[in-house]
Amino acid sequence: MNKTVKLFLALAIVMMATSACKTKQKIAEIPAGANIKATSPTTSNVQTPAAPSYSEQQTSENTPEVTRNENFSLVEGSSDALKSKYHVVVGSFSKQTNAKGLKSSLISEGNDALIVVNQKGMYRVLISSYNDYNQAHAKIKQIANRFPDAWVLVQK
Repeated sequence: MNKTVKLFLALAIVMMATSACKTKQKIAEIPAGANIKATSPTTSNVQTPAAPSYSEQQTSENTPEVTRNENFSLVEGSSDALKSKYHVVVGSFSKQTNAKGLKSSLISEGNDALIVVNQKGMYRVLISSYNDYNQAHAKIKQIANRFPDAWVLVQK
């Protein structure tokens, strides 16, 4: 009887160990070189979330660029820059310490960077501010290699 219980227990352990490692999902294989285009749903009752406040500006080359309009306040830096209308943002962080790190590296390179915070608590690192949109756009093109996601911020 004792040998039967041990054998049954050993068999149960082996069965659990081998069956627990297998996946229950089937994986679809895509053939190599398949060129499948993504499609969007065609139903009319699909709702999209409300978009943040964006606007398009036209540059001198007639290329549209998206800007973001937000309420923000100064955290660190010169308040003179906030008198300008267009601000070039090179970093956006949820933690102020990360924004301070980027700001200090920009200042060590000779930039007049500053930090602002919006109403949702996001810290924006501004590298420069201008009264003319085309100047802000030119700055974005100038720094595009280092900051490819730079964008223009306008005070609401």
